[in-house]
Amino acid sequence: MRRIATSTSISLKNVMFATDFSRRAGSALPYALSIARSYGSRLVVAHVMPEEFGLPVAAREGLAALGAAPKRENPEGLVALEKKLSAVPHEIQMRTGDVWTELSEMICAREIDLIVIGTHGRTGVGKVLVGSVAEKIFRHASCPVLTIGPEVSGEPESIGDLHEILFATDFSDESLAALPYAISLAQHDRARLYLLHIAPDPLSFETEELVQSRLSDLVPDGAELLCKPKALVEYGRPAEKILELAEELGTDLIVLGVKRTPIHFELSPHLPQATAYKVVSHATCPVLTVRG
Repeated sequence: MRRIATSTSISLKNVMFATDFSRRAGSALPYALSIARSYGSRLVVAHVMPEEFGLPVAAREGLAALGAAPKRENPEGLVALEKKLSAVPHEIQMRTGDVWTELSEMICAREIDLIVIGTHGRTGVGKVLVGSVAEKIFRHASCPVLTIGPEVSGEPESIGDLHEILFATDFSDESLAALPYAISLAQHDRARLYLLHIAPDPLSFETEELVQSRLSDLVPDGAELLCKPKALVEYGRPAEKILELAEELGTDLIVLGVKRTPIHFELSPHLPQATAYKVVSHATCPVLTVRG
């Protein structure tokens, strides 16, 4: 049986807030600021404008030389942003190119420990962080990603003072990759930790007890949590049950491990959405995803 090391403390020295300056993306900023204040983090604000299509590189360079290139900056937005960032150490990175390629380079160069993004769910984050790009971020980022979905209704400050954390797992290596973060956050905020496994069909009483025991064994005895984690076994479709239970328990954060997909993979609109993306899109609290 896989055991998690007792030492699970995580460090959030550098936090990235990825934005396209849309209202939905901006709603995630207070969460990023709350985390930065709580952990003493440096906040890196990243904005990537995709290259314009249909215009040759030479033409774009010529327009730029003539001073006629389209304006990509948002001066008013930047001024307002600077005011909001004044209370924490920060920097603003403005780039042009492929969104994921540029963000990936910044994540590595700035040694980012956590990315915070806002999403419109199925319609994406404004014009830049569309759903497929948002999913690409949390499936390929080398660090955890905190997503603030369109139905999140809690106070942003609550992310820095968690009381109830829900960690869901199918016991795969990918899902268990997120467990150290769930434990560490529960330790940091003295929060109650719920461990959830969802089976497709009802289990026998004996089997359910074995699954609950397996869940409980995932957390080391020396984890120093405020209270003993509660192991839960539910039945049905994973995304629906996670969302239902999170609302029932009034959780402040859902923690999920996610599988990595090929970097060039694009989810077809004719295929069902993956569990993690459904949860991110419809959760009423922030969702922390960790790539397995």
